[in-house]
Amino acid sequence: MAEHSFVPGKPGTPPKALDDWERALDAYDAASRALHSRRRKKIVPHLLREGQTALVDLEARVAGSPVLQAVSPCFFDPRHGQSTTEASWAPRGGAKRLVAVCAADAIRLREGSPLLPSAYATSSEEPGGPSRLPKDGLSDPWLIGLFVLLLGYATALMSVGDMTGAILSVTAGGTAGGVALLSALLVFSASVDLWALIRQGHRARATFVQSAYGRHGTHEHVYVAIDASGRRHEHIQRASSGAAIPVPSRTVWCLPKADGGGKALSAWSPVWLPLRVLVGLPFLLGSTAVTLYLIPGRLIMILLS
Repeated sequence: MAEHSFVPGKPGTPPKALDDWERALDAYDAASRALHSRRRKKIVPHLLREGQTALVDLEARVAGSPVLQAVSPCFFDPRHGQSTTEASWAPRGGAKRLVAVCAADAIRLREGSPLLPSAYATSSEEPGGPSRLPKDGLSDPWLIGLFVLLLGYATALMSVGDMTGAILSVTAGGTAGGVALLSALLVFSASVDLWALIRQGHRARATFVQSAYGRHGTHEHVYVAIDASGRRHEHIQRASSGAAIPVPSRTVWCLPKADGGGKALSAWSPVWLPLRVLVGLPFLLGSTAVTLYLIPGRLIMILLS
């Protein structure tokens, strides 16, 4: 980019050429960051194509030639699908520019709602801009820390002559602890949604907005419902394949949030939310009991005997 002949402050520069220049800078900056990220390397080719397309548009505008109108993916996240319109957006500390966005992100920008997590990495953490995916290796310190604790506990058991307990603490204890953690998250999230559903939930019709690719490459249909208070509720329905035809609308349960937004759950939520709690609770109690017996119960019993 430093070797490009374009000068942003040159008199007579078309205003949209500056938008193209900013779009190219953002795309190449995002590509540079994604190149060093294990989870985002796969989007580097797309970001480079986005930057090249922006430079081609820039050169066409400066030369006075017609700009080819190509349908590009959503600027904030290519997994949202093809763009349907252009919207004005600016990162923190940057100038506003027009970006190609999907229908759902266009609504979010118009309403001032937070954007969905994106594969793009921006130069700053600005609210209202593209969100970051979790940083690579974010969970590694936790995993290493848990492993060190288990290893230290196993060493303590071996020092008192309990080799069997040491092996069980690392294998069965670690497994039971993981099951307990997952069960706790399952029960907690289901309980929170169920309580919100009982207190403030109401049925509404959600309209199909677009099809998109999910975080793990799955096909998804995006539905949006607007309740009487103007809150926007988004519902994601997984599709069996990209060829699956979405229904124009579906019934959902809307749950308002304190921040003025909301979430939408499927019409079967009053059934499967209690089931999640009832199924997850025995796993939570059983795995917690096993974990506490092995860590630190086994060592305590040996020291007290």
